Amino acid sequence: MMYEFTLVDSYLHSIEYTAIYQEKEESERQKLVFTAYDRLSTYFDERYLTPKVIGLQTIYMMEGEEEEFAKFKRHGVNSMGLKGMSFSFDITQHVSPDVLAIIQRALDAEKKSGARVGRLI
Repeated sequence: MMYEFTLVDSYLHSIEYTAIYQEKEESERQKLVFTAYDRLSTYFDERYLTPKVIGLQTIYMMEGEEEEFAKFKRHGVNSMGLKGMSFSFDITQHVSPDVLAIIQRALDAEKKSGARVGRLI
């Protein structure tokens, strides 16, 4: 199942703290959402890529780019210091922690509801 931009866009217009997304033109929002979808499809089966999951990943990626942290992570910077402050990056964290929690919950539910097979003697 391919994602539908309009569903993701509607979700992101319905929640708070998405002004950085809402300020963009629609063509740019489409590119941002597709980029998030593309990133997630690298790691997860499409059945887990709901509009909410794609939307949360979109905002996660945009926030990282806005603060330029994403650029440092892509270039393999593990830590960085400036006068009076320092940062440590988990360069393996390309997916939003919220997205990981949602998908993990779905995976756990699938494991619990698995059918049992036995042999009748």
